[in-house]
Amino acid sequence: MATEKRPTMLRLPEDIYEKIRYLAFVERRSVNGQIEHALYKYIKDYEKRYGPIQIPEPNEEEE
Repeated sequence: MATEKRPTMLRLPEDIYEKIRYLAFVERRSVNGQIEHALYKYIKDYEKRYGPIQIPEPNEEEE
């Protein structure tokens, strides 16, 4: 199954991981899905407060 998502490695303190795992269970998501959901929510709240985040186009020299 193809995906458009970039794989990442995330290190978390044990207590934060366990709380995310609990929330994922309660909300019927995977731990990864719960982290993704939390990040989307954070970005949405940030952009509501400060405006859209502008992602610059990569320079051809950087590639």
